[in-house]
Amino acid sequence: MNLAEALLASDAGRITKLDTKEFEIPRLTKLIGAPFILHLKEIPPKKVREIQDASTNIEGNSVSADTYKLYMGLLCAGITDRDFDNKEVLKHYMAATRADLFSKMFTAGEIQDIAQEISYMCGFGKKSTKVVEDVKN
Repeated sequence: MNLAEALLASDAGRITKLDTKEFEIPRLTKLIGAPFILHLKEIPPKKVREIQDASTNIEGNSVSADTYKLYMGLLCAGITDRDFDNKEVLKHYMAATRADLFSKMFTAGEIQDIAQEISYMCGFGKKSTKVVEDVKN
């Protein structure tokens, strides 16, 4: 079976479906007294690229990345819970946006861990392809 036949025989919806997962923040679970579970989703490639571009500074021949801006972009796009957009919640935590709320609510390590988990879901940091080598006898 060639690649085209395999693709046509497969479930297109299953192949193109974005991954989701639950992610607990143990510190907040302990503080709140109830499970603090985030609902994460894989971010489409085009949106990931937009976040990367927005986090990159190019000045002359110098290129630098704003890691914090990258992480916040991943969190804002990858956390699906709409409770973080609730006006009462934002007001209660004196936050203007969900990114502002995340920066107040999560520790630096938690921000990095959440961003890393979303990155894994998007295929970064893990082997998502297999290289097939031709062996000559």
